[in-house]
Amino acid sequence: MSVKVAVRVRPYNQRERDLGAKCCVYMKGATTKIRDPHPESNKEAERTFTFDYSLWSHDDFVNDDEGYSHKASADSNYIEIGV
Repeated sequence: MSVKVAVRVRPYNQRERDLGAKCCVYMKGATTKIRDPHPESNKEAERTFTFDYSLWSHDDFVNDDEGYSHKASADSNYIEIGV
């Protein structure tokens, strides 16, 4: 038996939007990068991880009339599950 690992970046909640939060996670394929928003305080300002699945759902999507989310454009990083 093997274990598969997935990580997902969710959209901001209202509290995070109200605070003006900045996204520090970036994904491409199975690679996830986390960047320190204050790199001057850290020697290792960016860390890279590879998972079986890196699922981007933070932004760049639109909701349809049935409540499902879809990519806003062909260039979007948004991951559609089951599509």
